[in-house]
Amino acid sequence: MKSGRVFWGTLFVIIGLLGILHNFFNLALSWDALWKLWPLLLVFLGLSAFLKDSKSKWIVVGGIGLLAGVVIFASVQRGCNSVDHIIQNIDDDHGSYQYSEQELNFSYDSATTRARFDFEGGAGHFELGDTTSAFVSASVRSNVSEYLLESEPDGDIPGFRLHMADESVSWHGSKMRNHVMMRLHPDPLWDVNIDAGAAKMEFDLRAYRIANLDVDAGAASIEIRLGSRADTSNVRIETGASSVHLYVPSAVGCELRTESSLSSKHVHGFVSDGDGRYHSENFEGSSKRIFIYVDSGLSSITVDRYDEETW
Repeated sequence: MKSGRVFWGTLFVIIGLLGILHNFFNLALSWDALWKLWPLLLVFLGLSAFLKDSKSKWIVVGGIGLLAGVVIFASVQRGCNSVDHIIQNIDDDHGSYQYSEQELNFSYDSATTRARFDFEGGAGHFELGDTTSAFVSASVRSNVSEYLLESEPDGDIPGFRLHMADESVSWHGSKMRNHVMMRLHPDPLWDVNIDAGAAKMEFDLRAYRIANLDVDAGAASIEIRLGSRADTSNVRIETGASSVHLYVPSAVGCELRTESSLSSKHVHGFVSDGDGRYHSENFEGSSKRIFIYVDSGLSSITVDRYDEETW
């Protein structure tokens, strides 16, 4: 057996086992303590150079893979904890930083049957739920950047883009505030695109007719409640190290596909088709359907069914 296979095999096994222990037992590793052990990597590498391709060398290379796996896992865990700290404090008012408060909107055209909304934000707390009599409206409270709401039509389809006014922003760490509450008109069929970084997202879409929902995020806490007003909805979520919680109406047929590495999945009310694919029992016979695709890294993915009439 080649030593390279021993290294990579040990590395992936250790990261996988630590991920399982973290998911079920909330395992926490101290990055500060592990960092002090970095000279061991040099020791192991030096020993492997003296040894021939033998069982002794396999043990040394395995030790390198083990230590590297633990350090990588601790690094990711520390990064996620740092992001969680930012998200938890992102709405707190601290210090004397000046906040920008904005109310943005575009007037509604009743002849419109379909529209598009694009949102681009960095780290922050972003909400989408309540409806508006305008096409799009947004309430912004931020000390990071002011926002612009622009009209960007796509042919005959009205399009709106809400984004930061400054390409280069000043971050204030735990004293940062970047809270955006977005509202859409309930009548058009919407294509919604969300692009954010380390963020807390709370989207209640039951009041809207959503044709396509596309969410790209970094390390984020994402909660989305889907509705049943559209005949067909396509949902794509792509995240890094995140917590994703989706609520799907029980009366709507749903197909779920997931591609994830080192992620925990809790899918309730679905039948597993294997290889990260699931479908609801009423999928084939339902007149309304939701297709969900989730691509994530080190994440927790939860999907629940709910009754719209009793919620």
